[in-house]
Amino acid sequence: MKTLITILFTALTFIQVNAQSKISGKVLDEKQKPAEFATVALLNAKDSSMVKADLSNVEGFYTFEAIKSGKYLIASSMVGYKRTFSKSFELGSENIQIPDIQLISSAKELSEVTVTAQKPFLEQRTDKLVVNVASSPSAVGATAMEVLKKVPGIIVAQDRITIAGKASVMIMIDGKPSQYTDMNEVLKDMPSNNIDKIEVIKNPSAKYDAAGGAIINIVMKRNANLGTNGSIGINFRGSVFDNTDVSRSANDVFSGFSPNFNINHRKGKFNVFGSYSHNNRSVFELTRISRIIGKENFDNTQFSPLTALVHTAKAGMDFYVDKKNTFGILISGFDRDGGNLSDALTKVTDAETGKPINSFRTFNDQPTKRSNISYNLNWKHSFDSTGKDLNVDFDYVTYRLENQNLITITDGNSKRNQSQSVDNPVKFMTAKLDYTHPFSKNTKLELGGKSSIATIDNDLKFFREKALDTKRSNVFNYKENINALYATLNTSFGKNWELQTGLRTEQTVAEGFSKAENKNVLDRNYWQFFPSVFLTRKIGKNLGITTSFTRRIDRPSYQQQNPFEFQLDSLTFTRGNPLLRPQLTNELKLQVTFDGQPFFAVGYNKTNDVIIENAPQQDAVTKRTFTTAENLATYNNYFVELNFPLNFGKRISGFGGNQLIYNQYDANYLGGNFNQGRWNWLAYIGINVKITQTLGAEINGFYMTKSQQEFLAFNPQGNLSVGLSQKVMNGKGKITFSANDVFYTEKNSGTIKYQDIDLQYFRRESSRNIRLGFTYSFGNDILKATRNRKTGSETEANRVKTN
Repeated sequence: MKTLITILFTALTFIQVNAQSKISGKVLDEKQKPAEFATVALLNAKDSSMVKADLSNVEGFYTFEAIKSGKYLIASSMVGYKRTFSKSFELGSENIQIPDIQLISSAKELSEVTVTAQKPFLEQRTDKLVVNVASSPSAVGATAMEVLKKVPGIIVAQDRITIAGKASVMIMIDGKPSQYTDMNEVLKDMPSNNIDKIEVIKNPSAKYDAAGGAIINIVMKRNANLGTNGSIGINFRGSVFDNTDVSRSANDVFSGFSPNFNINHRKGKFNVFGSYSHNNRSVFELTRISRIIGKENFDNTQFSPLTALVHTAKAGMDFYVDKKNTFGILISGFDRDGGNLSDALTKVTDAETGKPINSFRTFNDQPTKRSNISYNLNWKHSFDSTGKDLNVDFDYVTYRLENQNLITITDGNSKRNQSQSVDNPVKFMTAKLDYTHPFSKNTKLELGGKSSIATIDNDLKFFREKALDTKRSNVFNYKENINALYATLNTSFGKNWELQTGLRTEQTVAEGFSKAENKNVLDRNYWQFFPSVFLTRKIGKNLGITTSFTRRIDRPSYQQQNPFEFQLDSLTFTRGNPLLRPQLTNELKLQVTFDGQPFFAVGYNKTNDVIIENAPQQDAVTKRTFTTAENLATYNNYFVELNFPLNFGKRISGFGGNQLIYNQYDANYLGGNFNQGRWNWLAYIGINVKITQTLGAEINGFYMTKSQQEFLAFNPQGNLSVGLSQKVMNGKGKITFSANDVFYTEKNSGTIKYQDIDLQYFRRESSRNIRLGFTYSFGNDILKATRNRKTGSETEANRVKTN
């Protein structure tokens, strides 16, 4: 660690070449007198996003120094006056003087100048696709998992989030993943009200942790205004289903509500902020699995109604010591209390004649408690005004899972009771340092390092009729230390070329101790290197072509390496594998953008030592089926992507897209060779309609043909959702209504036929629902420079399944 810090601070001695331009001007009141202490904001002309802000002096003058070349406009406001805007202007290498801005009294109408601050739904940047979901009516009242389903190219199936053409995905929230907890479960409970945008990084650069084939970063809203401001809202959801096929009502009702509140106070050198949300919901999952074992067919139907009460809170403070130093503290966490009382009926019949042989029921009561608290301390030091910055983060994070499975099996007149309990505390600490050094306006070097230490304990107890079964109980202790260094160089040359290249190296030290075996079942220590290259050629004003190469790693999750069984029902369980190796992926991609939007892409990636998440096995004697993770396959993927705008006049805007995908797996397993490949087509669409100045509508959906997902041949599925939004109370309030999965087509089904495994799978859940929401914003709306902070624990999240 000392060597790492020494190397990083040595980089701070690099010679700097200053490249800066200055913008200055004057603000006047309606009487042509200087407007003292008016708020002046420098905005990007493209989307009105804020770059810098300041106050005019007693003579009405303002100045913005060290501004990069680009197209901007100035916004100015003051109490008693309407916000007024300059004309947009182009800033080059020379300083520029803006014509005087005259404020207009709030008693008068502003008719000459308007600014559209609405960002496009999709923005393609050099290394990521940005999906601006904050204004989407169908996102209001949803969970984060439901919002992800609306992102082009993201597929959610069997509780697994994938991106077309990627072997795996890393989920981050504000730049913070957590491979030490099951992020899928976190996303199911997270209300979407505070989500600002989603960044899809299909080919991460060396700056990002090497884990995960692609990154989905969910960016939460962060207020950027002076004074005191915030919002309050509440959302309701409801759905009705015909569940008579599992002996329930033809009008089976599921519902939920989610109040939320956030506040921000910014004055002088302090910015204090906080938020709270509550999610109370009931949902269901229905799963059918039919499998042939020997000469018998086992047909299992399981209905699982779930309830959850989730509290999520965040509080923090930024202290702006001076123009060069900012310190921050952030505390966040959640507490979840939920339950699942599943009822599974298994019918055993003759596989040839269909004659009934036996039947039995399995009741599984699963009370679950999950909690998390995270602490972050951060410091940003700006050496000067040219962008030479140092960022330091320290994180301490804890998770805790307490889970029980109370299983009752009824077979005729007999009854058997089994139970298992899991106590799973997780703790990790990270230290992260990032340094940015611009050599000129065209060239920038980024250096950084990170060290993380994690301890994860799993105490699993299995009981038969209240007697402890020591053979199926275990204590598994896992320790992991990951150290990393990276360097990236961003430069442009000629008039139309841009290059981003980088190298990251990571050391992984992991140890797993099994109390039952009284030995280390896992002991690893290895270094690996991860290069990345992005080369962009601009053609004219609108067209850009980027060629890229990246190398990524997927380490086994903690739960995948835990060697003992976890019971799902009387005939099904999962088992970990401590011998798993990490999988490595190399990808080549060519992408074309038009007006900054994704247009066309073609690519190939290959993954070795693929970790098959649910490699199936079955025991012909006990009739039990189980899944385990195995390094089984080589995975080859080819993809072609075509996106296009859907803009009709001034009122209708949107996008459409297609992906043609080929997945091929080659695995030696169970004494045979599984070599299966399949082409599939994924189409998606999103349309926004501006009906009036205050009323808008939205339609979005997707359809995917039959695809190959590891051993499972996955059947077609789709979704269509619609939404309306109405602004009220002079734009301070908004009412939203949406109907999701209107035709109830988002159902998962598929088959596995390999060696002696013959299995059919079907699942549906409460995906069809209606949602009604109201949000009210209050307080000051004068812009001030916001500080979006990504903390150091940004790759500590998807690798430990805690549910």
